[in-house]
Amino acid sequence: MIHELRIYKLHKGKQAAFEAEFRKARSFMAKYGITFVAAWETDRPDEFAWVRSFKDNKARDAAIAAYYSSPEWLKIVGTLRPMIQRRTVRVMKSLKLPGSQL
Repeated sequence: MIHELRIYKLHKGKQAAFEAEFRKARSFMAKYGITFVAAWETDRPDEFAWVRSFKDNKARDAAIAAYYSSPEWLKIVGTLRPMIQRRTVRVMKSLKLPGSQL
């Protein structure tokens, strides 16, 4: 299982507007093979973090290509992306540890 931790530093005062647009983006993720795991506001001002997952790297590549070329994404990207000042992405592979829930 491949997970992505995505942390967005938003432009000041854009948190509520971003979350509204993100809900739209989330609504069609599964259709293109992206599993939404969870999202958080962090302890830093104007920061949004979320995790998505994929079966493996091949599935990740296919899902990302399909999602970002979809008509749904192309309709909202012009509103959503300008609210993001900086994006940090970490691709993570689950470890098999005793007591792990992933």
